[in-house]
Amino acid sequence: MRLFIAEKPSLGKGIAEYLPGSKSKGNGCITCGDTVVTWCFGHIFEQEEPDFYTSDTVPTTPKGKKKWRFDELPIFPQEWKRKPKEDAKGQIKIIRDLLKKADLVVNAGDPDREGQLLVDEVLEELGWKGPTQRIWLAALDEQSVKKALGNLKDNQNYRPLRDSAEARGRADWLTGMNLTRAFTLRNTGSGVLSVGRVQTPTLALIVARDEKIEHFKPKDFFIPRIQASPNASAGTAFWANWMLREDADGVDAEGYLTDKKAADTLARQAQAAGKAVVTAFESSEKQQGAPLGFSLAELQKTCSAKFGMSAQAVLDAAQALYETHKAATYPRTDCRYLPEEQLGEAGAIVQKLSRLGFAKEAQGADPARKSAIWNTGKVTAHHAIIPTGSMQGQMDESVAKVYDLIVRGYLAQFYPPFVYRATKVVLDCTKESWVATAKVPVKPGWKAVYGGSLQGTGDEEGDEESGSGTIPVLQKGQTLTVITADVQSKQTKPPARFNDGTLIEAMSNIHKVVDDPEAKKKLKETSGLGTEATRANTIETLLTRGFIERKGKQIISTQAGRGLIHVLPKELTDPVLTARWEDALSGISEGRVSLEQFEAAQQKAVARLVETAKTLQVSVGQARPTGAGGKGEKGGKGGKNGKPGQGSKSSGKGPQCPSCKKPTVTLKTKKGSAFFKCEGCSSCWWPEKTDPKKLGAKWEARN
Repeated sequence: MRLFIAEKPSLGKGIAEYLPGSKSKGNGCITCGDTVVTWCFGHIFEQEEPDFYTSDTVPTTPKGKKKWRFDELPIFPQEWKRKPKEDAKGQIKIIRDLLKKADLVVNAGDPDREGQLLVDEVLEELGWKGPTQRIWLAALDEQSVKKALGNLKDNQNYRPLRDSAEARGRADWLTGMNLTRAFTLRNTGSGVLSVGRVQTPTLALIVARDEKIEHFKPKDFFIPRIQASPNASAGTAFWANWMLREDADGVDAEGYLTDKKAADTLARQAQAAGKAVVTAFESSEKQQGAPLGFSLAELQKTCSAKFGMSAQAVLDAAQALYETHKAATYPRTDCRYLPEEQLGEAGAIVQKLSRLGFAKEAQGADPARKSAIWNTGKVTAHHAIIPTGSMQGQMDESVAKVYDLIVRGYLAQFYPPFVYRATKVVLDCTKESWVATAKVPVKPGWKAVYGGSLQGTGDEEGDEESGSGTIPVLQKGQTLTVITADVQSKQTKPPARFNDGTLIEAMSNIHKVVDDPEAKKKLKETSGLGTEATRANTIETLLTRGFIERKGKQIISTQAGRGLIHVLPKELTDPVLTARWEDALSGISEGRVSLEQFEAAQQKAVARLVETAKTLQVSVGQARPTGAGGKGEKGGKGGKNGKPGQGSKSSGKGPQCPSCKKPTVTLKTKKGSAFFKCEGCSSCWWPEKTDPKKLGAKWEARN
């Protein structure tokens, strides 16, 4: 018997649908001829708690937990142990029994490092020693699944990927368990100081942005400008701004003209002169290709700006498109390119999209056109998110919005470039230079897919039409009439507060907030803070723990969050250092660094930081909101699909699950906090704050 073990039920059912043989559903599995498909529910094993590794002589609390003491720190497991999750023991027995009958196992985890480990650890814990293959599913439509079924690989080839996920989980455990305890023990305030390898530097980014805004002092500055015309007619007139000179009167060290009198003088002298001479004129048609495809970060950024969606909501929608609707490819990708080998499949996908409500847009697409997105050399483990051309089930509103963006982004690749005329003129007036620019659309090209606008493409920045509108054709040396002159008063602005999209972007492009040139260069090539799969969870974790809060679209640090960042050593808050750990994890995936080397370096860093904690005096108040749940000491869950521990049985039916449309049940955590759990896909939610009968924030794996 061949046994497929999928990461979750929806993935298992998606594979079973396209396997040959008659289908019959069993308890926790589906039989397809001589093949059986079963599944996990995310991680069904988890790391043991610190109490497992410490002496039984440690004093206990009234609740029976071992007390936190510096005597036991740092806690470094000599042999790492996993334990079954309480709510997964039934499914573990099903998998164990099936393994006894199996001749061959196929690892059907998600196509990433965490998905690799998720199934591998089940095989390890249950003692499977037989042959194992790997199926790599980038999409769950019929064509993609059948293609992947015909291209199974030896699972051993993915050992470095599994080790990378194991290393991440252990690093998060070592950092979270040890340093949360160490700094909390030094805290004279009421708060548990939750420390995480990724969450803490992410919080530091938010705190730094908030404090920069609050300490920002606006500065008035001025822009003199002239209105010039080749024939003294207002119909052909255009505005040109003064070209700033650093040595000019009234210009400060930061390059702003801050002296109003100096600005007025420049404008007054130009108007008095009455004439300006063209010293340079450039006008040419330029082309702009369609924006590259969506990575998860780019999709989250765009949906945040366009729809106000949280990063987690976008990930949930993209995951539903991949798993439930079979309508889009794997979402947790950091790549915006597609392999050139897939270009031949474009025509069929475009035709299918035409029948899915995009007939007008598909009609203008030329599947033979090869845009910049087609570049095999730039494809990482997963290509950009694209539509599959398939569709199952009915999408809810938020999922439909995300799908619309993905489809239009794909169809835009098969349209001609956007053509515009870019014009620039430099004038000389009173021995000062004045410049005007204009960008006028000529042919919409791929913008027609978006109704002629860039809104919603993810590439709005840097594409704003600039300057003064239309500029007439001019000749170098031509004399123009200065019709009028004035001074525009402006004020410097602080940076914007983070929202989900801009925070995800900052985490993805950590080099943009680094000052050191060498570090910036290195980080631009290699690093991000966290991964595509974990960044949304990191934001939700910080919200749950009370270190940040949402105000409308904005994400703002709380006093507890700021207090924590101010007392922690720079090594824990500096995003550069954490981003470099992600480089090391990539090195493990590629076989350049061993799991043991990485863990040894982590242990050394944790031991040093525990000693640092002993020297500090800390006073940070309560951070986590009442009833938020979760174990404060964990810096990282070490996996996906984490759920609140169940302390009581169902107390009634809850709202419908938005993903699989199954009913939820109302449960309680061990601390008595109510939450909803889906009976179908096992997703969990906290109740809505304003209406406890509705689904609120989704519970996700902490990172």
